[in-house]
Amino acid sequence: MSEKKAEDRELDELLKKMPKFTDKRSKEEIYQQLKSKIETQEKFEQRKRKQVSMNKWLPFIISVASVLLLTVLVSSYINNNESSTADTVEESTAADDQMRTLEVPEESSMDAKEESVGMTTMSEKLASNVELAPFDRTFTSVYEQDLGDGTVFHFSLLENALTVPITIVIPQEKIEADFPNMEPSSLELYNQYALEIDETSLGFQEYHPYKGYFIAEGKILKHYLPADHGYDSAPGTAVPYISSINEVFTDFDSFLRVNEDGSPIEWDQVGTIDEPLVLTGTEQKVNYFAYKAFNQVTYLIPNFNKTFNTLLEALQGMKNPENEIYTSVIPNDVTYSVKEDKGLVVHFDEPLDLESLNESEASRLIEAFSLTAASFNQTIRLENIVQEKWNEIDFSSPLPVPVGPNGFTMQTIQ
Repeated sequence: MSEKKAEDRELDELLKKMPKFTDKRSKEEIYQQLKSKIETQEKFEQRKRKQVSMNKWLPFIISVASVLLLTVLVSSYINNNESSTADTVEESTAADDQMRTLEVPEESSMDAKEESVGMTTMSEKLASNVELAPFDRTFTSVYEQDLGDGTVFHFSLLENALTVPITIVIPQEKIEADFPNMEPSSLELYNQYALEIDETSLGFQEYHPYKGYFIAEGKILKHYLPADHGYDSAPGTAVPYISSINEVFTDFDSFLRVNEDGSPIEWDQVGTIDEPLVLTGTEQKVNYFAYKAFNQVTYLIPNFNKTFNTLLEALQGMKNPENEIYTSVIPNDVTYSVKEDKGLVVHFDEPLDLESLNESEASRLIEAFSLTAASFNQTIRLENIVQEKWNEIDFSSPLPVPVGPNGFTMQTIQ
């Protein structure tokens, strides 16, 4: 009995010597972490179920397609040989009889149809209820008149190590349904819709939602990252991560990466991060080039988010992208200068005939200049163009100011 008490005392002493574990996270931080993990897991499970569903039906689809193809071939053979000898007719008949043995019974066909309908219904339930439709017009950027009563949601798509900023217009009725009696921030829009956007259907990598979770503290956005986040594993992962954060969360001044428990994070090749990173929002001070993605669509995007001190420098640098990934929107034989005349003016050295370019090239040239100016929160005017007006653009006035590049409309799938 005394030995038992001695063991208990030793155990009590050991327990007293153990360090006390404390969790300094707030209820909001714990809630956001759990919510983020659940939503991310749901998205992965959703894709997994879709893949399993398609794999289950693939052999059946191949079998039916094979039977149909064989039936067509035999029928064609029979029709082409109707006037042949009796022996040929007998052979064709035998082949026809053989095909009948391969026909799917009517009951089986009905079952297959019912199961197919069931599979479609399940896929619809698993699929996102929104889709993004690109602007189908000459100018692809978003302007104030495009918004109506809608809301702008800045988003970022990823291809290899490149980010492509896009501007999504969300209809008023959807915002009112998802955010009643409030005006959502960029973080609230991201938390609501990032999980639903099918990036692969647009021809890009599946990148969102980010690992971990976000919490806003005033104008500071804090990203609570798990140990295995991987965003610092290489420049090819760190650069697009920071770029996309800057493109998505446009109404925050700064951004701080921390561990899940809120402590300072160790960033590979950098060290301990305990100071927030400045976010530039829509005033990024960049210039724009054309980028043809793997989906064969051309987008207007900044050149690796290279920044400039002045708009003059950015405009002068638009002729040469300095790499083979981006293409200048300015034709090789076109030169220009930039001057000050009640604001900056781009003056083409020789009269520029926009009709000598195809419509897409001409619109990209105009919008790249206007997007570059907008990234400095300024406007510019184009001078010495043959056309006084082109597609409702009046060149005697400054170019319209875009809200953002590469416009999409969010549509609800019924």
